[in-house]
Amino acid sequence: MSGNKQPSLVTPMEHTLIGAVGGVMEVCLMQPMVAFKNALQEGRPMPTTPIQMYRGLLINCGSIAPITASQFGTNRFMERTLMQRAGGQQLSSADRFGCAAAAGAVSALVASPTELIIIQQQKKSTRLLQEVKHFAASYPAHSAYRGLWPCVGRETLYAAGYLGLCPILYDKLKDSQHFKDSPASAMAIAGVVGGVFAASASHPFDTIKTRMQAAMYSKPEYLTWTSTAATIYKEGGVLNFWRGLLPRMTRIIAATFILINVRSNVVGYLEAQREPQQQLTAEQLLPELSQ
Repeated sequence: MSGNKQPSLVTPMEHTLIGAVGGVMEVCLMQPMVAFKNALQEGRPMPTTPIQMYRGLLINCGSIAPITASQFGTNRFMERTLMQRAGGQQLSSADRFGCAAAAGAVSALVASPTELIIIQQQKKSTRLLQEVKHFAASYPAHSAYRGLWPCVGRETLYAAGYLGLCPILYDKLKDSQHFKDSPASAMAIAGVVGGVFAASASHPFDTIKTRMQAAMYSKPEYLTWTSTAATIYKEGGVLNFWRGLLPRMTRIIAATFILINVRSNVVGYLEAQREPQQQLTAEQLLPELSQ
């Protein structure tokens, strides 16, 4: 894709704030899917009450907000940097996909330690402060990043799906002859495709991470990500890596719609508010330039 494109009037920092708000909205709506997914992956009983389903909501909001914030902000920063180096040329689909994937990898530094606490909370039915104190007293500081590498793999593919593939596909569909009069249909297809890719491609990494963080150091078969992967395979073959996929896919498809629509609507509103100001500034300069 080539051609000149007007630079966005919304900064990477503002994209970061938009991502934080969208992330909190998504978690409040979809937290039960997290509880179902974790229970299936760990092989423990499914939660049946609202309290059980929403256990870990506070720290999940506290973790997802900076995760989606860093993904939105990093993605926008990288896209803007690449566009500036290309002299204002539009990014190719591969460039946009790569920026989204890289933004996901960066966000794993936030996601991994916070999700570890959530998993321990749900496993032991403890309160947030109680679990944080117990963890700090029981494990060395570096243990907070247990499961980091599978988390990097998961977040890379997850962000590539919802932040890369979904908007790329939407742009192509809405400009096509079949969907030019139906952008909502284009968004629906793009959201489902992006969500399914994000969930199915990243789920094996999520299963490995969840097992490692749930067991901590209590079981030798879960000490490393490679031994964890081998154990999961021995238990049920390749399909065992996709255990718990349905609730997670349901959540991610919904999250894709929520996050992308929040971003597009807020960014669109901010740019619409700022364009008249930019035009007015240019008009004010015209008399001076003509003198």
